[in-house]
Amino acid sequence: MKRVAILGGGGLMGHGMALACLRSPGTEVVLLSRRQESLDHGAQLVRSGPFGIERGVERGKITREQADDMLSRLRLTLDYEEGLADVDLVFETVPEVLAAKQKVLAQAEQVAPPAAVFASGTSSIMISELAGTLNDPGRLVGTHWFYPANVMPLIELARGELSHDDAVRRVTRFLRTIGKKPVVVGDAPGFFMTRFINLYIAEAIRLVELGVAGPAEIDEMVKTGLGWPMGVFELLDDTASFDSWYHAQEYLHETCGDRYAVPPLARKVFRAGYRGAPALKPGSRGGWYEFLGARRPGGES
Repeated sequence: MKRVAILGGGGLMGHGMALACLRSPGTEVVLLSRRQESLDHGAQLVRSGPFGIERGVERGKITREQADDMLSRLRLTLDYEEGLADVDLVFETVPEVLAAKQKVLAQAEQVAPPAAVFASGTSSIMISELAGTLNDPGRLVGTHWFYPANVMPLIELARGELSHDDAVRRVTRFLRTIGKKPVVVGDAPGFFMTRFINLYIAEAIRLVELGVAGPAEIDEMVKTGLGWPMGVFELLDDTASFDSWYHAQEYLHETCGDRYAVPPLARKVFRAGYRGAPALKPGSRGGWYEFLGARRPGGES
């Protein structure tokens, strides 16, 4: 994989994927978006975000020379033809909305080389459904990354009903070369991880609705009692993943039934504009702790 493109501008997940792909020596990574602000935000996160290249140098994870080499292989463009010229692999990272993903995948297929493989970053939408607008649906697989994408090793690799064996092999091989652990799963709404995770997040939200416990108490219990590195509401807030969770839950409700219904409190928080950390989700008004006026575990406001 000499040239890898990331559709979506390198936002919350995309910039971590770019950082991970830049670990492959000699691989050029292209951030591609229709909006300049999205590109600028993605480039800033790659360079100096919480898990960015400059922080890697500060922590001694990479040398200055390695950092300069990685930055020299990063490209930014608003032009699909320029960004997808000679590309080997295209990662799609646009919001978790079926029509939006289908649109950018179809646009990319029109200009990408015939041999290029496509990998959707969807966490919930069936790959066969996403491939419905492609002329060659077999070139599409799913790669469900986890935040922060350049740190977390697991990638849930979803094989669509029409995915070519070669596409699965090529993506699997590349992911392993950058230190990831891809696990191949079948094509179903939410695959395994999202269906599993979304249920416990929804239940935590319902327990806040019922007054059984507040977000700080729930976060303290899952960290102290279950050994999780982050609490449920810390995860939604501090990784700005509430947006993705919400859209995925709507899709799962539509395809899998009422056990995936969006709790009313979640709908209220989402529509009020509280989508998580504003630094990661531009335009957000804050997260669950801010909306509920709650103190974080340990008493921090």
